[in-house]
Amino acid sequence: MIERAHTPTFIVSTRVGRTDVGQTTVTIDDDALHVAVREASTDRTIRVPLASVDAVVLRDGEVVASLRNGTTVTFVADTALEIHDEIASRCRALPELTHALRAFGSRRGHRSTRSHAADDQQRFFAPLLDARRQAVAAGTSAAAMSAFDADALMTAFTAELQRFAAERYGDHAPARRALEAELVDLFEPLEAALTTLGHTARNATASADDLRLWREWARQLRATFEVADRVWLSLDPALDSNPWKL
Repeated sequence: MIERAHTPTFIVSTRVGRTDVGQTTVTIDDDALHVAVREASTDRTIRVPLASVDAVVLRDGEVVASLRNGTTVTFVADTALEIHDEIASRCRALPELTHALRAFGSRRGHRSTRSHAADDQQRFFAPLLDARRQAVAAGTSAAAMSAFDADALMTAFTAELQRFAAERYGDHAPARRALEAELVDLFEPLEAALTTLGHTARNATASADDLRLWREWARQLRATFEVADRVWLSLDPALDSNPWKL
């Protein structure tokens, strides 16, 4: 994702709901908006957790953050576009994904003694891990989401399953088709997860300001990694029963 200042600060005019609280200093970190209000008798800071922001909209030089409790917080400034993009980017930070992979890279993930077990595992997870690398390096949230294109991931996984079968029974068409069919059956939970991932991505893209839809996509992305982990634990014994014959 694009690198940003750790805690950017802006001087803005702020409204909370319909109440004008005047000029404030807004600081944005990875967890919250901190709105420092200057009043006659004292200074106070309003903390708005980013997790409570359901939508952030830019219109007519104003940034309107709609909160989960129904409150709106409006910022008016010449830097409205920068403020909007900063809030939106931080609210769309990618979730941690590889922690969900309990099998990947572990002995539990390849209990087999076949010589190509670790390589097979690396190849199976490669589409998701490559997409993650692209997403982390992406300059925008939209580009990060595009890195996990569900159709492209489905194509990559399907091609790898076909290669697994061809490596084992390249010259024996009936056995190759039988193994491929078995692998495809075992892959079905991940296919369903990827289908749902594509659906949530389309919803989030169609309503880019609605952070609830983006978070739904992010939850499904994490769930897809978890399903891939479980599917590998089913595929591994099937490959063990069909050793590489090329």
